Amino acid sequence: MSDVTVTLNGKPRVVPDGLSLFELLQRLEVQPSRVVVEHNREIRRKEDFMTAKVRDGDELELVYFVGGGSPTGDDPFVVGGRTLRSRLIHGTGKYASNAVLTRCLDAAQPDMITVAIRRLNLDGGRSELEGIDLRRYTLLPNTAGATTAEGAVRLARLARAAGFSNFIKVEVSGDEDTLLPDPQATLEATRQLVEEGFIVMPYTSDDVVQAIRLYEAGAAAVMPGAAPIGTTLGIQNLLNLELIVNKVKVPVIVDAGLGVPSEAARCMELGAAGVLVNTAIARAQDPPEMARAFAESVVAGRRAFKAGRARIGVKAVASSPVEGVPV
Repeated sequence: MSDVTVTLNGKPRVVPDGLSLFELLQRLEVQPSRVVVEHNREIRRKEDFMTAKVRDGDELELVYFVGGGSPTGDDPFVVGGRTLRSRLIHGTGKYASNAVLTRCLDAAQPDMITVAIRRLNLDGGRSELEGIDLRRYTLLPNTAGATTAEGAVRLARLARAAGFSNFIKVEVSGDEDTLLPDPQATLEATRQLVEEGFIVMPYTSDDVVQAIRLYEAGAAAVMPGAAPIGTTLGIQNLLNLELIVNKVKVPVIVDAGLGVPSEAARCMELGAAGVLVNTAIARAQDPPEMARAFAESVVAGRRAFKAGRARIGVKAVASSPVEGVPV
């Protein structure tokens, strides 16, 4: 049996050609009952472990369930091979103080938080996140401030060199007034960083075709904005968000512009995998309570999506039977 090279949890590994998933797990000393296997972006059923074979160039992600899980326990939120309990990604900018941010994080209980790369102490300055235990979270560094693909790639490399995360949220601004992303530069940076082994989550507009191209480029998730960053205008194009959810085969995380928790719930009802919220929490009159409200709305919206909404009709149908009503 000849050897082949596969990508296992983001790293190359040499294994025998034609090895079954079950045999691979045995070699790794992993209990099949405790792991989720994504094989070439398809989640394999446990009953297929014996028959599914590993071939040269295959991509595999092995994901363990973690304590807490989703509300139902059978609906994991997996991004780039990482299982997250919360579908709310929490921003860390614009807070009045680190004490307020800490209270918000305690209220929302996110698993993933964003960090600006300039805050990773790369220049030897004082960290604005001093006092926040970053080890509690999966960090999502962003390339905010980049205006070219080259600039975004450079910032991403610096973030990884700091040792915090292989995740990167690609942001390449194309307009200084709206901060809307530059489509071409975003796509170029995404392709480059995917090639370099990053787990890339690009911020994009609600352009459906651009979202498809980012998915095709290897993005681990696509993050369309509901409205321009920091505006809290809410969802401006519901149809496009729904089309993106239906078109791409990686998690869609609605990012930017949400204003109130009901809008986060609406995104989740459409089938979005998660939402990222910063300004709507940081600038609320009571940020910790708003953080809690957003966390609750995300859970409710996901429950609604899983339950499936009632059929829409144009004819009224009485909720109570009309037979037997005295007249």
